[in-house]
Amino acid sequence: MQQNDLSDTQIAYTQIRSRILDGRLAPDHPVSPRNMADELMLGHTPVRSAIQRLVVEGLVKVVPRKGTYVAAPTANDLREIFEVRLALESTAAYLAAINGATDGLTRVVGQLQELLGNEAIDLMNEQRTGWAFHHEMFAAAHNDRLLVTYKGLRAQTGLALNELPRSDAATVRRGTLEHLNIYNAIAAKEPEEARRHMWNHIVDGTDARIQIIRGQHESSN
Repeated sequence: MQQNDLSDTQIAYTQIRSRILDGRLAPDHPVSPRNMADELMLGHTPVRSAIQRLVVEGLVKVVPRKGTYVAAPTANDLREIFEVRLALESTAAYLAAINGATDGLTRVVGQLQELLGNEAIDLMNEQRTGWAFHHEMFAAAHNDRLLVTYKGLRAQTGLALNELPRSDAATVRRGTLEHLNIYNAIAAKEPEEARRHMWNHIVDGTDARIQIIRGQHESSN
């Protein structure tokens, strides 16, 4: 029985967290143990345990005498996320340049170059390919602890970290060109240059991303 409870708690945790990170449960949406238990067809006890775990992670907040709700990131939360990302990704770019470009990274860059040659910009495809570039760059760094830390941060922050869709074609295209600059430094095995390009890439997008996230939250209220 205890083993089943632990399994149900993990299922509830995974399901609720996925709904928060993919936007099905928006900021300030109520997360009622009773309603979530009914929706997930699980017992109240494992669902409560899962919600408490999400509270500890900062994805859910408790409002006294009102209930539990999906937590909305503050401007300070977002700033801290990007400061950590700045350290992680610039380090990954540096290490990737020491090791040299991998086949996976080169393949993604080929896709980016192909997209640059198209007359019409496919925003979603270009952004997805850009997100793949970041993943392949971490793989090229050959540092498992760095990759695990990055994945952990993404799990805690969802779209705020990286996969934030944009509708501004000029911004998306600028990001693609920045990715190519980072790759060229990695392929040339120039660690400091790779780190500099990645640092500038993250800094360039930070304020815009924070404004987009805050705007999404404000429009949902």
